[in-house]
Amino acid sequence: MARLPNVTRDMVPEEFREAYDEVTGGTVITGGPGSITINSPEMARRRADLTNYLRYETQFPRRILELAIIATARAMDCPYVWNAHAPAARSEGVSDAIIDALREKQPLPNMADDERAVINYVNDFYSTHRVNQDAFQAAMDQFGPQYLVELTSLMGHYAQTAFVLNAFEVELPEGTTEPVLPT
Repeated sequence: MARLPNVTRDMVPEEFREAYDEVTGGTVITGGPGSITINSPEMARRRADLTNYLRYETQFPRRILELAIIATARAMDCPYVWNAHAPAARSEGVSDAIIDALREKQPLPNMADDERAVINYVNDFYSTHRVNQDAFQAAMDQFGPQYLVELTSLMGHYAQTAFVLNAFEVELPEGTTEPVLPT
């Protein structure tokens, strides 16, 4: 069980019930990051717009988007995000070899230039909190300014998600199909 109980409407101060209703659609959120962020309904409402854009509205290639999410999950040692997105990465065409190597922190296999660019960009940022010029230029060449900004924002958004999930010890849902992420 997570460190916070599931939030019901009656637990929310009156001035935040509209935001609660908008985010939850009238149901109690019982898992994932939403089960924690709904403790601040207005923040959860505002966060949802960015989540929706980065996950569902961007024109960024889905394969690279999912690869960036799982690389961020690995960097943040976040089993919940990993287990939620590794199957999506597989279904979007990221190879089992890349996913398994990321999970186990093993040397990465040969990969396409766009995959290498995103992995190097993510890994460089999370290991040094900067991106060296070579990794930056390779990512810029692959994705261009708009998508590199979106990729960077996606990484930050999923790092924030990992903060919430890890800090509040949100458990993996039943029925996960991926091996548990070693921490």
